[in-house]
Amino acid sequence: MTDEGTVSRVVQLGNFIRGYYSHMIILTVVAAIVAGKLSPYSIQSLTPYMLYFIAVMIWAMSVTIKLSDLSLTFKKPSLIIWGLVANFIFLPFLCYVLAISLMSRYPLYAAGFILMGTAPSAGMSVVWTSLLGGIVALALVLDALTDILGILTMPWLTGILAGAYVSVDVLGMLNTLILVGIVPLALGMTTRNILERWGYERAKHYLPLFPPIGAIMAIMVAVNIPTRPATQDILLVLIAPALLFFPIAFGGIHLFCNKILRLTEKENVTIAYCSAMKHLPLAMGVAFVSLGQQAALPITVAAVFQTLNASLFYRIFQARVRSASGCTSEIPSGSKALRTLAGLGFGKTGVTSNAFCRLGLA
Repeated sequence: MTDEGTVSRVVQLGNFIRGYYSHMIILTVVAAIVAGKLSPYSIQSLTPYMLYFIAVMIWAMSVTIKLSDLSLTFKKPSLIIWGLVANFIFLPFLCYVLAISLMSRYPLYAAGFILMGTAPSAGMSVVWTSLLGGIVALALVLDALTDILGILTMPWLTGILAGAYVSVDVLGMLNTLILVGIVPLALGMTTRNILERWGYERAKHYLPLFPPIGAIMAIMVAVNIPTRPATQDILLVLIAPALLFFPIAFGGIHLFCNKILRLTEKENVTIAYCSAMKHLPLAMGVAFVSLGQQAALPITVAAVFQTLNASLFYRIFQARVRSASGCTSEIPSGSKALRTLAGLGFGKTGVTSNAFCRLGLA
């Protein structure tokens, strides 16, 4: 098999993973919960490799970061600032309020849920932004900046907000994030630089391989969270905060950007998705390593609600974006774009072909 043939098959596998990623995460979380119910603490064999999974995941995802994209920081600084405020002030505080209101009897759950709010933006937020016709360059910058700044802010914010519940080793968490965050981040950006030095065509050929690698590592992190048999009371404690968090995050940020800041609809949806969608696999891993097994469980449960709410608010925002941008065309039935959309959990929602053309899916 030729090198080109191997890459082609890996890219096909990557497209499949990318298309059904949301379903895989949901199934992984459900499988972990069922395993914990039937056989407590049985999923332990991968535990020693948790940090390696996180490091490889961040390395693979960091290859998609392009330094030149950060130039937008200086062109539209106000949008960047509001995106960072939503990520590192509003959402951590929201998680704190929900934790003290609904999880106060379970300190580790509360600490893990608060840590989730301090996590950087999820890489998939860029895809959703593009699907909605948002500002992809802004999404890329927010994703990259929150990844970089989150390594420093996660321990600090978690220590301040969750310190009342559990003892948070801020320096230990910072060391973990440097090990699995900064080093892989630097290696990922170096990898991209090397690929681009080889030539644009070669870089374009290999770059699609890296997001699927990151996705696979994210799934490995999720399935590695050991669970325990949960009573109805504990299940309510785990579900209720996540059930409230994402609608408030998506809807509240969009409403604030629309009514208070008076931003355009494209700017609204970009900031909403790049803030409300959290890098949950990273948060799971950090919680697991720094706070303990049970602290990672509420984040694992939240992964289901994040995917469902991303799809729900896609439907809500879609009409507004289409009206604002003047897009009216529909995706042809049976197209690759529609199949990819179905894989993401949207179903037949009439997404405009313009958004998919930007992704190269139509």
